[in-house]
Amino acid sequence: MAYRRAPPADALTLARQIMQDTREGIVIMDARGRVLEVNPAFCHHCELAATELEGRHITHVSKGLHDGRYYRRIWQRLQFQEQWEGEVEQVTCRGEVATHWLMLRLIRNENGLITHIVGILDNISRLRQSEERLSYLAHHDSLTGTANREFLLSWFTRIRFDLAANEQLALLFIDLDRFKPINDGFGHGVGDRVLKALAERLQQMVDANEIVARIGGDEFVMVWRDIDREQTLFDRAGRLLERLESPVRVDHHELSVGASVGISLYPRHGLEIETLLRYADTAMYEAKTRSRSHIALFDSDSFARLEQRSRLARDFRQALARHQLFLEYQPRMNIDSGTLPAVEALLRWRHPELGLVAPDAFLPAARDAGLLGRLAEWVFTEAASQHGRWRQQGWHGRISLNMSGLEPELEQQRILRLLDLLRAQGANPADFELELRSDFIMRRSESLQRVLAGFRAAGMAVYLDNLGHGRFRFDILKGLPVDGIKLDRALLTEPFDTFDQSVIQSLLLLAQTLGLNTVACGVENAGQLAFLREYGCRQIQGELVAGPLEPARVPGFTPALPGSGVRG
Repeated sequence: MAYRRAPPADALTLARQIMQDTREGIVIMDARGRVLEVNPAFCHHCELAATELEGRHITHVSKGLHDGRYYRRIWQRLQFQEQWEGEVEQVTCRGEVATHWLMLRLIRNENGLITHIVGILDNISRLRQSEERLSYLAHHDSLTGTANREFLLSWFTRIRFDLAANEQLALLFIDLDRFKPINDGFGHGVGDRVLKALAERLQQMVDANEIVARIGGDEFVMVWRDIDREQTLFDRAGRLLERLESPVRVDHHELSVGASVGISLYPRHGLEIETLLRYADTAMYEAKTRSRSHIALFDSDSFARLEQRSRLARDFRQALARHQLFLEYQPRMNIDSGTLPAVEALLRWRHPELGLVAPDAFLPAARDAGLLGRLAEWVFTEAASQHGRWRQQGWHGRISLNMSGLEPELEQQRILRLLDLLRAQGANPADFELELRSDFIMRRSESLQRVLAGFRAAGMAVYLDNLGHGRFRFDILKGLPVDGIKLDRALLTEPFDTFDQSVIQSLLLLAQTLGLNTVACGVENAGQLAFLREYGCRQIQGELVAGPLEPARVPGFTPALPGSGVRG
């Protein structure tokens, strides 16, 4: 069957039909801008009927947000270019701001005179909202709603040009101290809720001219203005730490985090934000070493330490590969028998140019290089291998592994890996002990306690090191999965006064009550030894017994204590 082409429709009728059906608003105006005709979509956008629109000047159609100058500029552009397009805004009947995209075009007759103006209007409010949302997401942290690093950098560039003469900015680098154990022990869902709660607290500590940004998993940056005195700065930072120390309640858990804060000042310490971030980060690590206030301001000494740490971080990558690391062993003696039940493994680095580098210096460097995990594995492997050689020589004491500075690796649930390394060397975990800083364990969560319980289940003993220095709570000690305590050497520092003696007596009595072994560190003379024996200390360690020994000296070592009557 053949089809015939339909006859062409009247052009004007077709145009009017298109106007009626299109979703874009169409308005036809006279040469002066008065409305002659509109389609239904235009009425919908303007929230007015056609009868209310016809005869009105286009600038008076709705309650707009633009003044007369804005429309005059549009008319001038139309006269020059014959067309114009751009955004116009109006307030809807619901009081909301609607954004429209308006396109205008002049219609002229054969003599070049303007006869009509045609406008096409489209509501782009949702598009604009989507763009604003995308812009927000591009500049803010999706979890906490704080600024992200990119926005922080651009904000700082702008704000520094608005500062008054001699005005300072304080940049605070904030690292949460106990967040990873919460994430590991309770899951990322709980961890995210803790982060959001702490971020809200941070945002409550800034005003409209200041900023909070999340730049890492548990790292935030704040910038404060109007900082005229250091004491004012430290007082405000102290209040900030108090807010962060307050427990966060998540379901039936009360989780305490806390933080360390490093501070740098603009323009005193630098003009570029990357420099200030680097310096504040350095000061933050300094703050972590402090037992009381975890707040530190960057200074010239910090700069020297920063340069040294940067160098050590670069060099440390070669330390393991080139066998520059080694262990020394400090004997631990039973007071009553004079025997050596254990030696403490002490990590050392013989740098090819700097000589011996202290652990306090190179452990932060290892962290910067991302090598703490490999370092912990090296310590376990090396100690297990050495213990095997000593067994062949007839020495069967234990090795106590000092994990000071390496504790975060235990929080990363590396227990199985580390135990496997011992067994791979043919070692029994029961021949090893772990020493961890007491203030670290005191502040840590249930997740770390589960890790320690796992080591103990494998046969390893766990000791709290440095007890008597830093934070300590008697009520927490009784619930910790530990086998012994080590009294900090500072308690035995001369003058050995009555206060230190009272602290030692209290700790020894508490340990006896809890059934814990006790070791006193830093013992240097017979008087200290006699005092410790009188009050029930079981073992000692220090120069009175021996300093750190090379591995070859351990099997045949016999302590001799002058004037004590004790010989091994």
